[in-house]
Amino acid sequence: MLALRTSQELHYDILARDVGIDVRTCKKWISILATSGIIYLLQPYMANISNRIIKAPKLYFLDTGLCAFLCKWPNAQMLEDCAMSGAFFETYIVSEIVKNMYAFGINPQNYLYYYRDIDQKEIELLYVDMDDIYPIEIKKGIAPKKPTKNFGVLSKYKLNIKTGIILDCCDKIMPINENSWYVPVNLL
Repeated sequence: MLALRTSQELHYDILARDVGIDVRTCKKWISILATSGIIYLLQPYMANISNRIIKAPKLYFLDTGLCAFLCKWPNAQMLEDCAMSGAFFETYIVSEIVKNMYAFGINPQNYLYYYRDIDQKEIELLYVDMDDIYPIEIKKGIAPKKPTKNFGVLSKYKLNIKTGIILDCCDKIMPINENSWYVPVNLL
């Protein structure tokens, strides 16, 4: 049940109900998985600007192979064609970024967040360093339409919005506009 929720907001009460366990038990089990490095909980970005921000963490498996096995996807082609292919693509990218940060002795919990508000405006990743915010969108296709459409929601934070990137399946780094770039996922 948890693997089927990769790259989604984690609502302990719903998961506990679906599995048939107590919410406290669910939180303990998920804490064990996070502590052991099986999953990563990406926290929402909040700067006390509004109560209109979603407060649930997003769940990511750090091993997409394990996640695919638990979801019972038998091969790469089925995974590529399934309804969860975008979620697995996002999971792969987030897990690689998180693992790279750990490899360099950087705690991703201090820098990586996601943004979503109740109006469903979402940015998959925010890299926040002091007063600088770097928005990152993750798109499975090549050169998606309007990939930076939600970057503007960050202006309300009165921080320095830096160059944003769209991680996708393009073959080279390409500018979108003066503030954003397409970046191939293979550069991770």
